[in-house]
Amino acid sequence: MTTMISEVYSAFKTAGVPEQEAKQAAETLSAENLTTSNTIAENRRELSAEITASRQELAGQVGELRQEVNEVKQEVGELRQEVAEFKLEFTERIDKIELKLSSQIAEVKQELLSKIAEIRHEMTVEMGKIKRGMGIMQWMLGLVLFAVALPILREIIAI
Repeated sequence: MTTMISEVYSAFKTAGVPEQEAKQAAETLSAENLTTSNTIAENRRELSAEITASRQELAGQVGELRQEVNEVKQEVGELRQEVAEFKLEFTERIDKIELKLSSQIAEVKQELLSKIAEIRHEMTVEMGKIKRGMGIMQWMLGLVLFAVALPILREIIAI
């Protein structure tokens, strides 16, 4: 009776169950209880072992992911450095091009101003020639008018 549950045995005896049957029932329940307890303990050990293995596997995976994240961070850092270098080089090239274009624009502007000044001077000279020619033509027109008008005026005066 060492493995039977004394409370169950007492309960069966109080209920009027014969001693042999009460003893067998209590021992059966005790054995089932022991089997259930052993099964629970075994399941706990197995579950604990599985949890430990899963934790170790997960820790390994997390470690690998951290390593990959660190590698990606390093690559991103390198890319940022390359972009910064490219940006600096690109900016320097643009500055050189802008300086060259500004210089070329200034040269073209100066050439245009010189050409405009030359054209103005040439126009002034030509306008002077045209004015002199117009003056001569006006003088000649005056002579022609005088020559035409003089005979007419003589006739009018003679009348």
